[in-house]
Amino acid sequence: MPKLATRILNAQSTLWAFFFYASDDAISQLTQNNKMSNPQAVRIHSLALVRPKDGGSFASDDILRATLVIIDLDHLTAQTADEMISALFHKNEIARLHTFEHAKRRQSFAHGRLAGKLAVRAHCDDLEPQQIQIENGVFDQPILTSTHPEIHQLGVSISHSDHYAAALVFHRAHPMGIDVDLPSPADIGPVLAGLSRRERNVLEELKLDDRDAAALMWVARESLAKTLTTGLMTPLSVYTPSSITLQDGVFVVFYENFSQYRSLVWHGVKGWLGITLPGETVFLHSPDFNWS
Repeated sequence: MPKLATRILNAQSTLWAFFFYASDDAISQLTQNNKMSNPQAVRIHSLALVRPKDGGSFASDDILRATLVIIDLDHLTAQTADEMISALFHKNEIARLHTFEHAKRRQSFAHGRLAGKLAVRAHCDDLEPQQIQIENGVFDQPILTSTHPEIHQLGVSISHSDHYAAALVFHRAHPMGIDVDLPSPADIGPVLAGLSRRERNVLEELKLDDRDAAALMWVARESLAKTLTTGLMTPLSVYTPSSITLQDGVFVVFYENFSQYRSLVWHGVKGWLGITLPGETVFLHSPDFNWS
C-alpha cells in the first residue's frame, strides 16, 4: 500500500506530522496533483491522555490515546472530496450517500464520514477504511462496524458545521465526545435564554460576548451529550455546569449532574471546538495546540 505523504496534512508542523497508509492510489495522488486547494484542509492530531488511576481492566496504552481529525470545509474542493470518498468509503456508505435527496444532507453525511474514516485510519494504520462502516445507532449515534475484531473496541464521535467537519476516535473503555459549531445570530438568543442566572453570571465573569457565550455553552453541552449517547434530547438543565474556568487558553467545564466528566473548549477562527472526556483524565496538549 502506498504511503500518503503528510504534505496533505502540512508536514512542516510538528503538531500533526502524522503518517498513515492509504488504501487507494487516489489519495496518494492528491498532493502530487495539487487537487487540495490548501495543504491545511485536513489536520490530524494524536492526543496523549494521562490518568492518575489505572484504566479498569484494560491496559493504559490501549485506552489512553485518541485521534482527532479536523477538515476545514472552506478549503476542501469537491474533486478532492470525491476522490477521498472513493478511497475511504465502504461500498454501503457510498450507496447510502446516493439515497439522500438534498445536497446539503449529502454533504454533511459525506464530510462527517470522511473525518471519521481519516480518524480511524490514523488511529489504527493496519485497518482498511473501505472494510469499515460508520453506521448509526437508535439515537443516531455513529457506530463503527467491521469484521476486524479491533474495531469493536473503538468508538467514534462526529460533528460538522458550516466550516468544519470533525471526528474523534477513542477506546470505548474511555468514552469521549466532540462538537464543533458556531451559533448563527438567530441561535444566540434561544441558547442564552435557557441559561440560569448563575450560569449567566459565570459567563459574564469570563467577559464573553453573547455569541461566544452561546458557542461555549452549546459545544460543551453537545459534546457531553454525545459522550453520554443521549444527544440533546433531555432538558438542558440536566447539563448545567458546576464551574467554567479559563486555563491556558482552554475553557474547562465541569457539570453538576455529571461530575465524572469535564469538557475542554477551544475558540477557533470560524467556530468553537468542545471535547468531553472523563474528569480525571489529563489531556496533554501543547500551549500552541491549534485545531483550526
